[in-house]
Amino acid sequence: MVNGYSITDMQHHYIPIEALKFLGKTPEHDFTTGLKRYRRAYDMMVNVDAHLEYMDQAGVDVSIVSTGAFSPNGHEFCRACNDGYAELIKQYPDRFKGTVLIYPLDGAKNLNEIKRGVEELGLWGLALATSYGTNTIDSSIMDPLWEAAVTYGMPVYIHPTVRINLWGGERYDLYTTMAREYDISKAFVEILYGVLPRFPELKVVMAHFGGGLPSLKGRLLAWHQPEGAHIPEDDRRHGLSIRQTKELGLFDDFEAKTKNFLFDSAGYGGWMPVIKASFDALGPDHICFGSDFPYELNKGQYAKGVIEDVCSLDVPQEDKRKFLAGNVKRFFSR
Repeated sequence: MVNGYSITDMQHHYIPIEALKFLGKTPEHDFTTGLKRYRRAYDMMVNVDAHLEYMDQAGVDVSIVSTGAFSPNGHEFCRACNDGYAELIKQYPDRFKGTVLIYPLDGAKNLNEIKRGVEELGLWGLALATSYGTNTIDSSIMDPLWEAAVTYGMPVYIHPTVRINLWGGERYDLYTTMAREYDISKAFVEILYGVLPRFPELKVVMAHFGGGLPSLKGRLLAWHQPEGAHIPEDDRRHGLSIRQTKELGLFDDFEAKTKNFLFDSAGYGGWMPVIKASFDALGPDHICFGSDFPYELNKGQYAKGVIEDVCSLDVPQEDKRKFLAGNVKRFFSR
């Protein structure tokens, strides 16, 4: 708790140490490369005491643990993570909640693992990456997962892939900085137009503000022309003024379609201009705190500093409560 506000961390990465033996080189990525670049983060990620120490220093009451970007390590890795998440929650029921980790390309195994995760292990929500090799998030291979999430009424959490061969690659470290954000903003559009028409009640949590959506939302709104919309012929397939999108009902249509989206604040180093903008651009019902521990806000004092900055924002107190804990609690209540 910070300044009287309850704090929930939406993006908190944990890998149970038992799962490490399944971590290695996959057709999608050599996950051992992180041991070289992120050795300190790996050491912290498997250490429960390090998680608790960090949370206490930062003032975080509850963390939602996940590591969806590592799911390409396969079914056994995901199963070991799910078992470890369940054990962590059993030990610290007031501090952690866990998502179900699955690898979408493992086919029929997934549905059994989702059922086991929810009904036997007490986990809630699916942890996924923005893409899997050539399979985008709107691929039909994902449909059984969306259907399962809707059936249970639980959210899916979408985190950027960690593949290196993204746009830009290793040049200027683009795969780490800009390419991952492109992949998650692309995934948002793919879900909006390719998934929601078939699963309109799907609940989605997008990491990293959806890849910069506080600014990109205006771009998407200006070009939002869903099938069947009544648009003057001269204006079709053209970008429109936001005022005109409101006049034509396109603005409200976009807002209605994204009513079940939540966006976490990780990925920007706790930069307050983008957090402040998110209250206006995305709305206080659709944003939440994320630290990206142990990769980004990985020192408790810096995470607490961001939280204190949010507490001092000139926005209604209730909106701060939604951002700091309320919205995540709403999405992850059973």
